[in-house]
Amino acid sequence: MAILAVLAYHLWGVPQGGFVGIDVFFVISGFLVTDSLLRHTEQTGRVDFRDFYWNRVRRIVPAATIVLILTWAVSVYVLPPPGAREVGVDAVFAFFFIANWHFAAGDTSYLTAAEAVSPVQHYWALAVEEQFYLVWPALIFVATLVAVRKAWSSGRWMLLTGAVMGVVVGASLGWALYQSATSPSWAFFSTLTRVWELGIGAMLATAVGVLATMPDILRPVLSWVGLGLVGAGMVLIDGTAGFPAPWALLPVAGAAMVIAAGVGTEPKFQVLLRNRVSTYVGDLAYSLYLMHWPVIIFLTALMATSVNFYVCVLALTFGLAIASYHFVENPLRFASREAIRDARHAMRHGLFETQRSTKVAVVASLGLLAVALISYAMRPDAFEPPAPAEAAVVQAR
Repeated sequence: MAILAVLAYHLWGVPQGGFVGIDVFFVISGFLVTDSLLRHTEQTGRVDFRDFYWNRVRRIVPAATIVLILTWAVSVYVLPPPGAREVGVDAVFAFFFIANWHFAAGDTSYLTAAEAVSPVQHYWALAVEEQFYLVWPALIFVATLVAVRKAWSSGRWMLLTGAVMGVVVGASLGWALYQSATSPSWAFFSTLTRVWELGIGAMLATAVGVLATMPDILRPVLSWVGLGLVGAGMVLIDGTAGFPAPWALLPVAGAAMVIAAGVGTEPKFQVLLRNRVSTYVGDLAYSLYLMHWPVIIFLTALMATSVNFYVCVLALTFGLAIASYHFVENPLRFASREAIRDARHAMRHGLFETQRSTKVAVVASLGLLAVALISYAMRPDAFEPPAPAEAAVVQAR
């Protein structure tokens, strides 16, 4: 739901608050990553920084790096030299996960940009997440040390960890309220004004034990109310004022409610989110997020707006996302370092076996890319004679 809202907003401008899907991502990410980190720490008695950061690298870096390289390569062909150079600079900041500060310093306006938009501007959200996860494990480590020295129970350790994050959330939200009113561009991109959204998800992870005891009768109500709040945020928020605070409270609270309703049980009551299509689109969410923005930017430069344009954007976005998920993101995400070495050895010696799901992904990806190519070739302006200036450029090439 969140990724489709972001895609629709960037492609059609509707819903007007579709960009709050990113805020939903922050809450989900904060919950999932913190829950995994806390469970591992509880089992081993220590915060394994090496394992945590290795998992983050496997999860985020390969696909993000490939998209950056492809985006810069395409920009060299599609954009004029000054534009391609700017994309190269933006890509460097994006690679080191500091794109949010780069765009904020450039006084970039995400919601009302009138100037040319960078095809890697969406990497600001990845930068915020990774900066958060650079610090958050250290705070958990400190809380763990305190709990161990005082011989506290697991419950008290969780309570302390949640309290630490509560302080962080309060400080970040307060700063977000101030900066949203005084410097909207900085407020939108700043990690300091976004930490509270990830922190809400992290606080939920510290309360998993309590949430698991929630009466079943309350779960569907909480889930549907949460979805309603997220939907209301997408309809009501336009980003002209008070964003990310206080207006982001609407989708953030909604996402937190949906997560809380599903803790400790299989939320069968939420058919909208638990069917096969929704689950698969959710699996593709990261790859879809990486792919959709440069595809929109480049095709906007190459095609006039028409049905062919929208078909081409959707087919190319989903085709590339499927390929990225099945051949880059997913294999590396779940593979250990030993498994990666074994896979390289198997491929070198012709012992690599292709799974059925991989074959289906190949067919689906190639089929969608073919649709995109046909849509581009059949675009209405392809049959119009080029203007004299355009003809000169073509002849020069």
